[in-house]
Amino acid sequence: MVVLRAQGLAKGAVLNFARTPSDIRATVSTILSRGREIQNAVAKQTKPTFANAVAPLAKFENDYGADSSVITFLQNVSTEKSIRDASSDAEQQLSAFRIESMMRKDVYQSVRAVLDNKTEMEALGPEDRRLVEKMEEQYRRNGLALTTDQRQRLGQIRVRLSELGIKFSRNTNENDGRILFTRQELDGLPDDYFDGRPTDVEGGVEKYVVTTKYPDLVPVMQMAKNEQTRKRLAVVSESRCPENITLLEEAVKLRVEAAQLLGYRTHAEFVLEQNMAKTPEAVMDFEHDLRTKLSVLADKEIKEIETLKAADCQAEGKPFTGLFNWDFRFYSNKVKEHKHKVNDDEIK
Repeated sequence: MVVLRAQGLAKGAVLNFARTPSDIRATVSTILSRGREIQNAVAKQTKPTFANAVAPLAKFENDYGADSSVITFLQNVSTEKSIRDASSDAEQQLSAFRIESMMRKDVYQSVRAVLDNKTEMEALGPEDRRLVEKMEEQYRRNGLALTTDQRQRLGQIRVRLSELGIKFSRNTNENDGRILFTRQELDGLPDDYFDGRPTDVEGGVEKYVVTTKYPDLVPVMQMAKNEQTRKRLAVVSESRCPENITLLEEAVKLRVEAAQLLGYRTHAEFVLEQNMAKTPEAVMDFEHDLRTKLSVLADKEIKEIETLKAADCQAEGKPFTGLFNWDFRFYSNKVKEHKHKVNDDEIK
């Protein structure tokens, strides 16, 4: 049995997130060149075995997986735009390389030769046999059994889907909503929410800036007593990035086309084949059964929340018109504090 270990990472080693744009670009270059070098060597094997075909591919993924994750993760957390941009570009290049890698029929043929070699497979331990089987399955699900024209089209679809996903994420990360509120409109928020919070002037009145970033959004939705404040912030949050609509529409169509090229009716069928549920029908049956079993408890909890809001409306002298999506966090938080005696502000 072959045991694979990452090189250069001692047990308990800390991942290095201190990367400059040039560091990121250099890491991408190394990963791509080394990956192609290994794939070319595997493809040239005249007598493929686990040791000279499957193990090198798995070891490459193991050796460079951490670096790949780090440099693509930085686009979500770095405070420097140049690093976020370099990280996003790295993800696009690495994603394209993964697609290119999974479309290499010459490499697939070497992996398939190992799977078809009964003597070789019988000599392997259960973990290594499983690795061969899953690696071959992954190549096959990426279209290596298709005709040349079909395989080329599938590759084009995968590249475009990767581009759409990266653009979608970049739009979401870089385009936060922004809205201004007075201190009175934010009644219910703790004093530390306003510490260091920027202000701006609107209509001659100084107001606090609230964005749709998680640390700004969630406290307001949980604690702002003014329903209109919660509603306005919810509308800003849920209507941002309208440019993502066309990206999503295109991605949905491409996913269906890719699935049908591979012999599936829908993208859901393709994805679920490898999961425990196996089919969309099994998932829907499970969800319907779960909904039926939980509806009694859900109805009880919704009634409890409705009672709290109705009492607030009566106290304010206005009619109760129902629960809305901007109400649930606020009244769920009230239930948690009043019924279960849990105060998030005290906990933190």
